[in-house]
Amino acid sequence: MTTRRERAKVQKTQQDSITTVAVAKTGKEHPIAKKMGDFFIDVAKLVIGGVILAGLMKQDIDYAMLALCALGAVSAFVGLGIYLIKVSNR
Repeated sequence: MTTRRERAKVQKTQQDSITTVAVAKTGKEHPIAKKMGDFFIDVAKLVIGGVILAGLMKQDIDYAMLALCALGAVSAFVGLGIYLIKVSNR
């Protein structure tokens, strides 16, 4: 049989471990998230530059489809980048 003190000590230890896990999930343990967010925003800039360069070239390209695909890619990269930066600031 265990005493009340022993049970209280076990509960305190369990609460401390739960608190440690909660702190680990706040994003402070992932400093690379900010760098990844910056990276995705830079990739979005490169996509915009690629579309501009493709528009300057005299090739047989469907520019409307190119712009539509670029808009989707840029919005996805910027959205992911902003999300990762916000997660790293928590």
